[in-house]
Amino acid sequence: MAEIRFLRAARKKGMLCTKSSHTEDIHKHIDYWVAVKSGKKWGVDVKGNNLPDEIWCEFKNVQGKPGWMYGGAHYIAFDMPEVGGFSIVSREELAFFCEKHVSDEVVSNKKEAYLKRYTRKDREDCITMIRLSDLESMVSYRVWEYERNY
Repeated sequence: MAEIRFLRAARKKGMLCTKSSHTEDIHKHIDYWVAVKSGKKWGVDVKGNNLPDEIWCEFKNVQGKPGWMYGGAHYIAFDMPEVGGFSIVSREELAFFCEKHVSDEVVSNKKEAYLKRYTRKDREDCITMIRLSDLESMVSYRVWEYERNY
């Protein structure tokens, strides 16, 4: 659902939006290519199931490989109904924020994962939790409103 809402929000803004290939999606963490009329395009990774006080960011994936914060997307689009659309930030700025602010302390309880590294049992991932207020502090932060007319 988040990807469909993103596609509609991008088109509402007059953007050309095409679905990435399966390889780009899996290996580069790009869900959509978004372009303006001049032809310049950006890769976007769409993230659903977010809460304002619980946004998960991935340093390493479940196989222990670099997570989506180190993928090929230019932007990350968090589906955020509380803001009426998508909270969009630069992937590089988000990774820099997490590298700077997230402690090296590793916790095993997800309730303690805010700005700490969290690894789930029997997985090789390393993730952290940030909040909407952290995204809002980023220079690249934008909101793309949902399309409400169908």
